[in-house]
Order: sequence, then structure tokens, then C-alpha cells
Amino acid sequence: MIVNIIEILGIIIMLFVVIGVHELGHLIAGLVQGFRFEIFVVGPLGIKRENNEIKVYLNKNIGHYGGIASTIPANDNAENSTKFSKIILAGPIASLILAVILGSLYFLLNLNNPIIILIGALASTGIFFITLIPMKTGMFFSDGKRYQRLTSNGPEREVELAVLRVISNYSKDDSYINVNANDIEIMISDEHYKYFGLFTKLTYQFETNGNFDLETKNKFDELSKTMPKSMVKFSNKELEKLTK
Repeated sequence: MIVNIIEILGIIIMLFVVIGVHELGHLIAGLVQGFRFEIFVVGPLGIKRENNEIKVYLNKNIGHYGGIASTIPANDNAENSTKFSKIILAGPIASLILAVILGSLYFLLNLNNPIIILIGALASTGIFFITLIPMKTGMFFSDGKRYQRLTSNGPEREVELAVLRVISNYSKDDSYINVNANDIEIMISDEHYKYFGLFTKLTYQFETNGNFDLETKNKFDELSKTMPKSMVKFSNKELEKLTK
């Protein structure tokens, strides 16, 4: 019984390590590009910049347990899209490297109980493929698709940059109050991010003025009819929290 509990704990820790390495890939790439550290979260561990100081804290936001890493540029210039694309790609690359290391350990070392190592290798391989395949996941795109959009010459690049800035601000403050209003409008202009853009705008309006703009709310409600029910339920629940 005790052995089983230890194995389960070991597997859970390994899965957090796998997620952490993926997010560290994003984080380290950002720091190498000269971006400023903002937040790193994996499971219950949280590290963030607060009042220009680095703070370690216990993460209680379940939505962040899947991992967050954010670095922001010192200024807004044309090179940021290229830098962001490298940061996006660094996560899957880190996952692939970890998968190779753990896979090698599994086959080369004579371990008494290698199941945790094997699970780590398989999980990291899975994250590599899932995040690298160009596709949409919920309201957002996978790392692979975001890389494609960031390296394009079309308006998709500006939309992705706006999304990254909004998410970075939210992750840092746990609020949309400090996001750039222009970035919200850029998201709304893109059919793929319009729902998230309207949700962000409503949250921004309430946190700024204490109420929702009726026109924005009507557009959000109308678009909600075409979105997955689970996504609409989550978004409405978040909006309801603001009014309580």
C-alpha cells in the first residue's frame, strides 16, 4: 500500500516536472531574447514579479496548474514577433529534449522500478507532438499554430502579439484591468479570437467602470450561441464572479 502511494506521488511529481520543463523552455528562450521575467507557474509552485521584486508563492489557481511562463519585451518593436516565435517554439523543443533524456535513461539504466521514468518520457513526447501540431485548442492555438501565425506576414502576426501581451498582463496581475485596450480590439477583429476578445473587453470594462457595456454584452451573448457549451459555461461563470 505504501509502495503504491509512493509510486503515485512519484508519477504526479514526474508529470509536473514534464510540464515544468516545457514551460522552462518558453521562459529561458524569453530571457535569452532579453525579455523581462514576469511569471512562472507549475502546479502549486508560483514565481512572479511583483512591485519589481521576484516573489515565490503558493499557487491556488487551479487554472494555472497546467503551467504558465511569461516574459515580456522591454519595448515594442518590429523584432518582437520573431523573438516571440522563438519563445513559442522553445517549449516543444524542451519537451522533445526531455523525452529523449528520459527515454534513454529508461532503456540504458537498469532501474528497479522504471515506470515513472517511462511515464515521464511518454508524457513529454505527447506534449511535444500535441503542442507542435498546428491546431486550435479551445479559444487558443497550439504552440505550432501560433508559431506559424507569428512568422506570417499577414494580420495574424499582430493578433498573436496582442494576445500574448494580454495573457502576460493577466498572468501577472490575475486581472485584465492593466491590459491595453487597443490589444483587446485587435483580438476582437480576428474571427478566431473574437470570443476571447469580447470576454476580455467585458472583464476590462467591469474592472474599470464597475459595469458591462450593453452593446459589448449583446455581441458576446450572440456569439456565445455558436461556441462550445463548456467554453460558454466557463466564460459566464468568470463574468458572474465579477458581479458578486
